[in-house]
Amino acid sequence: MKQSRECTYCPKPGADVCVRVHGTAGVAGTSVYAHAACAEQRGVQVLYRVLPETSGVTR
Repeated sequence: MKQSRECTYCPKPGADVCVRVHGTAGVAGTSVYAHAACAEQRGVQVLYRVLPETSGVTR
């Protein structure tokens, strides 16, 4: 099942980068996603790029 990530800077789905992680000590953080272009327009540093999901087939 493909999960569409929402961009924190615009209403369009399909965010492809993580720009921030919210969390507290000892608890897994919540990632904040954006489109690479939206982050770049705002001068926000990208933490990591989200890889496309695979079909689960291994080679």
